[in-house]
Order: sequence, then C-alpha cells, then structure tokens
Amino acid sequence: MSSPLRYLRLSLHGPNASRRAIGYLSQYGDILRVSFDADYINDAQRPTLSLSYVGTNEAETRAILSATRDVRLSRSDGRWPVYFQNLLPEGHNRERLAQQRRCSPDDEFELLAAAGHDLMGAVEVAPVDAQEAIPDVVRNWHTALGLNELAAGMVEVPVEDAASLPGMVTKFSAIMDGRRYVVRRNGAAGSVILKLPTSRHPDLVANEFCGYQLARAIGLDCAQAAVITRSEADLPDNVSCSEILAVTRFDRGADGQRIHMEEFAQVLQYSPKQKYGKGLQTDTIAMLRILDRLSDEPARDVAEFVRRFVIFILMGNTDAHLKNWALMYANGRAPALAPLYDPVCVTAFFNDAPAADYCINRAIDNTVRAFSWDDLGAILKQAGLLRSSRLLQIARATVKQAQADWPALLGDAPLNMRLSISERLDGGVRLSGI
Repeated sequence: MSSPLRYLRLSLHGPNASRRAIGYLSQYGDILRVSFDADYINDAQRPTLSLSYVGTNEAETRAILSATRDVRLSRSDGRWPVYFQNLLPEGHNRERLAQQRRCSPDDEFELLAAAGHDLMGAVEVAPVDAQEAIPDVVRNWHTALGLNELAAGMVEVPVEDAASLPGMVTKFSAIMDGRRYVVRRNGAAGSVILKLPTSRHPDLVANEFCGYQLARAIGLDCAQAAVITRSEADLPDNVSCSEILAVTRFDRGADGQRIHMEEFAQVLQYSPKQKYGKGLQTDTIAMLRILDRLSDEPARDVAEFVRRFVIFILMGNTDAHLKNWALMYANGRAPALAPLYDPVCVTAFFNDAPAADYCINRAIDNTVRAFSWDDLGAILKQAGLLRSSRLLQIARATVKQAQADWPALLGDAPLNMRLSISERLDGGVRLSGI
C-alpha cells in the first residue's frame, strides 16, 4: 500500500497583522517539498520568505520559486529544505516537542506541524482538511515523479502551546498575563522567550544578562532582556531554577503581530549542523555583502555589524554563529539587521570544562585572539565596502569605548566572566592593543 500524501498550508504574516497563504509543505514517504502558490510566484511585490529564494532579478526569483528540482524546495532524505530545517528546535527543546507530539525527534514533518502556530518570524503552518481535494500545486509535482495514486493523509492540529525556538539551551515560549510570564498561551504565539540556566552552567542567566548590559552600554541595538525569578513564571512543575532570563521577542509587535525574520544560516543555506559555516572570514564577508547590497539602510547596518563583530571578540562570545545573526523584514520585503541576541561570554566556561569540550569554540577563540586590525581591514575590502577606512575608525572607537565603560559594569558579573573579559580588554586579544 502506498504512503499517504500529507501536507500543510504555508502562510506568511505581514505588516498590519495581515496574513497571506503562499504555498504548501508536503510529505510523501521521505520526500519533503515546498510548493509555492502561483499568485505568490507571479507577484513581483511578494513578501519575502527568505533571501535564499530571491534571485538576482525577478525572472530568476520566479524560476527558483517554481523549480521542479531544487534542494531549496525539495529533499528526499526525510529532511526539510534548509530554510525550514532552521525553523525547528534543537537539543532538549526538540526532544520536548517530540514528546508533546508523540513522534520521533527525527520526524521533521511532524515537528513542524506540531509547532506551526508559534514559529520564528512571521511563518505559520497549519494542517488542511483531509476531506478536501489535494491542491493541484501539490499533486502535480508529486505525480510528475510517477506517483499517480495519491491519497491525502490526515495531519493532527498543532500541539496547543507548543513552540519551535531555535537553539540548544532549554527555552519556553511565553506571554505576559499581568505581571506573570505564562507558557499556557491557549494557542497564542509567544512574545517572550524564557531561557533557563543549565546544571553545568548555573550562572548562564547572569552571564547572558551581563552580555546584554555590556552591549547596550556602548549603544548597540539589542533585544530587551530581564532576569526574573522562578515565582514570576508559570512553567511546568518539574522546572526548578532560581533565575530565568526573559527575552522579549523582536519578531513580535506590541499587539502580538508577527514580524518576519530569518537567521543568516537560512539566508546562506546552512543546516543547523553547519551553523558555524565555512569560517570566520568567509562568513563575515558574506554577511557584510548582503547587508551592504540589500539592506534598507546599508550604512547603518554595516556599521552596527562591524561594531558587534569586534565587541563579540572582546566579550569572548565565540558562539556568534550563523544562527545568532539575523535579518528582519519590518515592511515585509526589505531586510535589515535584526537586534543583537545571545551575547554569551562562552570563554568564561573554558577553565571549568575538560580540554576536549567546546572544541569549536576554543578553535574560534584561537582565531579571534590573533585577529588583527589588518585582518579586519582585509575583510571589509573583500566585502566590497567603499567606506572601509571609516568603518575601521568606528571599530577602533568601539573597542576604546568598551575598555573605558565595561570595567565598572563587570563588577556584578560572574567571576569567571569578569576574569575572562578583563583579560581580553587588557590585551588578551590583538584588537584590544590599540
């Protein structure tokens, strides 16, 4: 007996709380496919789902969106195309979602269906009534493969209050109910991310909150974060911790409307397992080129990116991978650099961990410790930035400002973080030796 064809409706919320259906996500055995609606493909003013689906001109974009065989649209290994893979949670969050859905953590179709009402950005997916005829845009592609006998399979509705939050740290999606943070949202999309410490790093909340304070002190655009107590959050009874980091989602508006965003891993087509990309220089050049050529405000975004880049080196944030840099689409179409998030001093944990731990982060730290102003200048030139000398001045001024302002702020930081960053400010990395 052949497998049933299961599918989901794919929608994209836009400005002014509008929502537009743009296609379908389907599964037949190990084949997972995204099929875009004809009116979305043919609309030159279409809202942007991802820059990975945008060509160098309108004809190329339409060719991508309507392609028969393109890994951005279909795969036959049981995995979603990379854009949708990066919408799924990782680690404990993925396991929790799989338990809620009663499916395997490897069942990417079910995981996305389970959390379809609370995904990153303005994307939403929902099951379609199995009694309806299979949409032509879905049927035609699958029958082109010789699958002539297609029967629609039932897909369960999303799990109430489930959410997909990228990242490895245990997180919950919440809304504010008075002064309490509530994860039982009655189907509403969350507006706050609650991040828990780990048993291995009980000071993780304090570490990241201090990272936000350091970044904000020198004028960087950051997500809003606060430390709350366990009593302020309505979490499952088995969650025990004294402090929680509450991060206000910048992909949600004041009235709960969804604002589209995507991580650079999605833009550059890296799977979650490839989130560290091709290396510091290659990935930085790629991100700068995108901001310079496509951003609504390229000068602002490029300068902000460069400032964050040097600050992360001083901060010891060696985990600023491609899932921790993002774009936003406030008007639904043009990208802009999203606020800074996940500013963790990872190097603070090195001395407490075996040498084999944090292998990738230790290797990155060796690279950024040796990173020079000439290296940064070379990256800016290779990215094709015409104002590279001015950007270097901005970067140097940012380092000086951090050296002047951060010591006072580090007084309340965890000791391991204070020691790590102080050493870096005092010449532990080449960029601090101005």
